[in-house]
Amino acid sequence: MKDDNFSLIDKTILVTGATSGIGFEICKQIAIAGGNFIGIGRNIEKLQQYIEDQKLEASQVVKFDLIEIENIHLIVAELPIKIDGFVHSAGIAHVSPMHFFNYADYETVRKINLDSVLVLFTELLKKKKINKNASVVFISSISSIRGAKGNGLYAITKAALDSISKVYANELSSKHIRVNTIQPGMVETEMSKQAENILSKELMDIDRSKYPLGYGEPIDIALPVVFLLSNASKWITGQSIVIDGGRTSLL
Repeated sequence: MKDDNFSLIDKTILVTGATSGIGFEICKQIAIAGGNFIGIGRNIEKLQQYIEDQKLEASQVVKFDLIEIENIHLIVAELPIKIDGFVHSAGIAHVSPMHFFNYADYETVRKINLDSVLVLFTELLKKKKINKNASVVFISSISSIRGAKGNGLYAITKAALDSISKVYANELSSKHIRVNTIQPGMVETEMSKQAENILSKELMDIDRSKYPLGYGEPIDIALPVVFLLSNASKWITGQSIVIDGGRTSLL
């Protein structure tokens, strides 16, 4: 007898940051699990090609830059159906010591990593675009709990995601809408490549050596996200789950 608890069949998931890195892989794994996705991102060609190649007629991609906070309501207004899940994977990093704090940089990082999800999620709830028993996953980071040098602005926004997810989980429990965060360690994406360009390959190799299982791949985060979106995790809410190849287990 087939167990459908891990399936996303008949579910539609809204995904931000869907056109690259972890977000793109999340969309792929949603489709493999039988679900449909509505992907939001800036450079849509790659995801659009995937949709066409896989003949995913019920999935779609929306070109939008989440820094345009004032226009986020338009995304919600144009949603064709209610959604069964929401994944906030969009995010940008910024490397600079906190004693060089610059408000303009902070505002940019905050808008993408935090403000956009607060506005988008609020609109989804106000417009009743989320079904009961839905699952929401915010992609946070172990930076929110480690305090790595130069990572302050990024860490602030990710820590806020961890905190607000627990409030959402409490407030939305009566509708059985679950809200969790995943805290990845370093994953091999375009963002990690940019970090190497800024910090040098030597420093990145030192950091990589501190991961017992090495740096992760996007699929290492995408598969746990699919689990949290599925009925298999129906009793999990308000949690921040570390997935970091053992990095934070080291003293």
